[in-house]
Amino acid sequence: MKGAYRVLIAAFVVAMMAWSASAAMVTFQVDMTVQEALGNFDAGTHQLVVRGTFNDWSGNADMLTLNGAIYTYTRDIAAGDIEYKFVIIGGASDVWENVANRTATVGTEALVLDVVFFDDINSAESADVEVNFRVDMEIQELTGNFDPEVDWVVVRGGHPNLGNWGGAVQLTEETGEPGVYSAWIEFDNLPIPDVAVEYKFVILIGGEETNATWESNDNRSFIPTGDEPDLLPPPSGDGYGEIVPALVNFSNIGPEDIITSDLNVVFRVEVTPLIGRITDEGFVYDVQTGDTIYSIESIEAAGYFNNWPWGNFSPDHTLNDDGVNGDETSGDNVFSGTILFPAGSPRQLIYKYGANMLDVEAGFARNHERTLDDSEETFVMDIDCWGSPDTLYAGWDCIISSTDEPGLAAPTSYSLAQNFPNPFNSSTTISFSLPIAEMAKLSIFDILGRQVSVMDFGRLNAGTHNIEFNAGSFASGVYFYKLETANYTATKKMLLMK
Repeated sequence: MKGAYRVLIAAFVVAMMAWSASAAMVTFQVDMTVQEALGNFDAGTHQLVVRGTFNDWSGNADMLTLNGAIYTYTRDIAAGDIEYKFVIIGGASDVWENVANRTATVGTEALVLDVVFFDDINSAESADVEVNFRVDMEIQELTGNFDPEVDWVVVRGGHPNLGNWGGAVQLTEETGEPGVYSAWIEFDNLPIPDVAVEYKFVILIGGEETNATWESNDNRSFIPTGDEPDLLPPPSGDGYGEIVPALVNFSNIGPEDIITSDLNVVFRVEVTPLIGRITDEGFVYDVQTGDTIYSIESIEAAGYFNNWPWGNFSPDHTLNDDGVNGDETSGDNVFSGTILFPAGSPRQLIYKYGANMLDVEAGFARNHERTLDDSEETFVMDIDCWGSPDTLYAGWDCIISSTDEPGLAAPTSYSLAQNFPNPFNSSTTISFSLPIAEMAKLSIFDILGRQVSVMDFGRLNAGTHNIEFNAGSFASGVYFYKLETANYTATKKMLLMK
């Protein structure tokens, strides 16, 4: 019996030695003096913790303590690359750093990380400002994307007063400025100089926070300087310097970006590469669902104009090779169709073609683009070559048409990008790249490691794929998304805030 205990003890010692050889003590250091001066951190009521890949981005066990003028914390972490952020706790809600995930590489020796400032803000200078957020919704109303009777337009951004990219800070229509919505919002103790506050305008369908349509442009921002004039209300102001960004159009789509009269658009695509690939390989995969087609039953046009209706096209968006509805020559492998675009439609047309109602022409977000010309009642597009936005049909050429767009080179390596926006409310985009065509799956896990969603794409072609993930039914919190293929696995964290 004693011999058995000795064996167990020896095994335990060996295991501990192996573990200690692959782990190290890591010391985190943060300077909070600036946050205290700005009023964002109170040592009497707040605590500071570090969360990262080593603790599943959760919990308050890894708490820093004040050591001189610096908050520090030391713990053992397994060797390898880590990501982390500092978090203020003890208030109404946790306050995460609004910076990209911090990174470090842990080896087998003790590691003392450099002292950093929370949020990388190293100046205690601040300014009290009020910002007039203004957006023109006329085009969105004209195109049917915004109904002022029931929908809201709000502003969301990277500050508690902007909902930390959530919430519903509503704008109201200005008197005497139809279609222009605005709101004055006050900000106390904004760091200066050169610290931007980012934001976007968002349409809430029916006023519902979880049914949101975000602007499609990059984040907007304003930068306080401390020199803003305090003129409102006159005569002496109210203690807040005014910042008045320029009036913008929602998603930067203005009158010049839409067609002003109804327009018949004739789509034309030569499907010779599709025929060639099916003939040579016997089938073609749908790039989103993994469904397979073995012959051509129908050809369709898809885009933002019909909300990409894969699997459910109306006859109005089905093309033909029968010499009717805009098709010039029957049986020449050029499919055509005339589609009516009403006045107010975007002038920039983004589209692709489907076969048998499936997405089989090009990888996700690899589309054709045209600028519509509404100077005449009908706009006949040049003949597109099937597959030209991508490399999926690189081995098969068109005969009648030429490649109207250069094929996009496939990525040379795997990658899984950080979701955007992050944090997000309900909807975010996850992008990843595959250097070869293969089966791929994207899984979503909650903070406890439970799988809450899975997207099994089947076989995806080589290229960059952008997947929209909607978390409207999920609770706020930290989630993880994991990409899996036969040759690559990667996981990243995202933060849902409602």
